[in-house]
Amino acid sequence: MALILIFLFQTFFIGLNSKYLYSVYREKAELDLKEDAILVAILAEQNPIASYHKVFENSKLRFTLIGKDGEVLYDSRKYLSEKNLENHLLRLEVQQALKGGNGYAVRKSSTLGETMAYYTTLIKNKEGQEVIVRTARNYSEEMNILINIILAQIFFFLILDYFIHFFYKNYLKRDLMNKIERIRLFLESQGSVRGNYLKEDKWLLEFWRIVKEWQDNNLKNIRRLARDKRVQNLIINSVDMAILLFDEKLNLKTKNKFLDTLFESNKKSYLEVIKHIEIINVFKKGLGRKDVGIKEEVYIPNLKKYFLINFKFLQEDKVYLLTVKDITGSREMVEVQKKFISNISHELKTPLTNIKGYLIALEDAPDPLRKNFLGIVKSNVEKLENIVSDFLSISKMESFNILNISEVKFEKVKENIEASLKGILEKKQGQINFDLKLLDEEEYIRVDYDKFMLILKNLIENALIYNKSEKPVVDVEVIEAEDKYQVRVKDNGIGIPDEDVEKIFDRFYRVDEARTSNVAGTGLGLAIVKEVVEKCGGSIYVCSQEGIGTEFTFTVEK
Repeated sequence: MALILIFLFQTFFIGLNSKYLYSVYREKAELDLKEDAILVAILAEQNPIASYHKVFENSKLRFTLIGKDGEVLYDSRKYLSEKNLENHLLRLEVQQALKGGNGYAVRKSSTLGETMAYYTTLIKNKEGQEVIVRTARNYSEEMNILINIILAQIFFFLILDYFIHFFYKNYLKRDLMNKIERIRLFLESQGSVRGNYLKEDKWLLEFWRIVKEWQDNNLKNIRRLARDKRVQNLIINSVDMAILLFDEKLNLKTKNKFLDTLFESNKKSYLEVIKHIEIINVFKKGLGRKDVGIKEEVYIPNLKKYFLINFKFLQEDKVYLLTVKDITGSREMVEVQKKFISNISHELKTPLTNIKGYLIALEDAPDPLRKNFLGIVKSNVEKLENIVSDFLSISKMESFNILNISEVKFEKVKENIEASLKGILEKKQGQINFDLKLLDEEEYIRVDYDKFMLILKNLIENALIYNKSEKPVVDVEVIEAEDKYQVRVKDNGIGIPDEDVEKIFDRFYRVDEARTSNVAGTGLGLAIVKEVVEKCGGSIYVCSQEGIGTEFTFTVEK
C-alpha cells in the first residue's frame, strides 16, 4: 500500500512538473513570436506587398501574410510559390486572429511535417487591406527538451526509489522488525519479558499501547472462555445421561463420558458409534421426524436394562442431539412400589378380615369361646401393629442418613431390649445371654443409639419368633475394636434353607410360608436391618443351618 502511494505521488509530481514546464516553454515561444510579429507588422504596414521580398530579403524570420479569406499573400520561405500554397482559413491560429485580433497555437505543420509554434495578429497593410501576420518557429527542440526533462525525472525517482528500498530493507525494516520481535516476545511471555522502547517512536508506542490493551482483553476473554468451557464440561459430564452431538452428515461431533459402554469411542458414523440396534432404531425414527424429534423407552435384553432415548434436530446449529438415560432404577422402583402397595394390601387384609370375623362371632358366642376369640383378635391386632411398625420403619429409614453417635452404657441397651421383647420372652420362655468384650471397663459404647437398638432388636426378635425349641436361647456377643464394634446374634431356632440365605435381606421376601404361617411378619425386618447397618458404615452376613440355628454377624463404626 505504501509503495502504491509513493508511486502515485511521484507520477503526480512528474505530471504536474511537466505541465508547468510545458506552460513555461509555450509562453516563452509565444512571447518571442509576438515580438517577431510586431516587427513584421511594422514593416508590412510601411511597405507595399510588392516590395516585401526586398524588405525581408535578409531577414531570418519565418512569417506568412494571409488574407482574410485564408489565401497566402506572402511567405518568407516560399515567396515565389504562394499561389501553390493551400488555403489557411481553417488553421486554428488564423481563426483566433479573425475573432480576437491575435492567435497562438502549437501543432504539427502539414507543410513542413514538424511541430511548429504559430503566432498571428490582424493588421492593415500600406494599401489599407486587412491581413493576418503569422510568425512561426520550430517547436520540436522545446518538445525534445521537455521529453528529456521527463525522462530525467523518471530516472531520478527510480534511483531514489532504489535507495529508499535499500535503506528501508537494510536499516529501517530491520530496526522495525527487531522492535516488533520484542513486542511479540513480550506478548508471548504475557508480560514476563521486559523490553526498552524509544520514547521518540511515538507511533510505535501508540501501536504498542493498542496491542497491549488488545492482548489484555484477549487474555481475559480466553481465561473466561476456558473457565466457561471447564464449567460446561463439568456440567455435561456430571449429568446422569449420555449426550451426543451429530452433524448433518450424521457423523459424531462430540459426546460426554457417561454410559461409555453403549458407544464406540473412535468411530464417526452413528451406525458405528452406537453399539445397540435398539438405540439405532430410535435414531432412525428420529431422522424421519426431524421437525418434532422423538422420545422413547427401550429395553436392551443383553444388558437387562431400560433406557430413555431422546432425539431431536437443533435447527439453529444444524446438529442432531441424542441423549440416553438409564432408567432401570426408576423402573425397578416403580415395580418395588407396586409390590409394596400389593404387600401392604395383602398383609393388612388378612388380620383385618380375622378381626372383623371374630368380632362378629363374639356377638353370639358363648362365654367359654369369648376368651378364645378375644385372644385371636388381640393376636391379629398385634400383627397389625407389627406391620404398621415395619412400614413406618422402612419409611423413616429412607431419610435416616445422619449418624448421631454418642456414648451410652450397654446396660441401657440390654434393659430396653428385654423390656421391649418381654411379651415374646414370657410367651416363648426364651432367654437372652449377653457376652461383652468391650475396651471400656464401665461398658460404655459409642454408637448411634436408635439405629443400634433397631438392628439388635430386630435380630433378637426374629431369633425368638422363628424358633420352635422348647426354650429359645439367643446369645449376643459384642466385641469392640479400635474403630468399630462386631456383634454376633446366635439362636437355636429353625434355621434358614441354603437356597434362601442370599434372599433374606430383600424387601418383602419371606422364607417358605408353610414354615412361618403362624408368624406375623412382612418380610421387611431384615431389609431394614441391612440398610441401617450400611448407613452406620458396617456390613452384615449370616451363617445358618436348618434345624440347628442361625448366626448373624454385623459391624458398626464408632
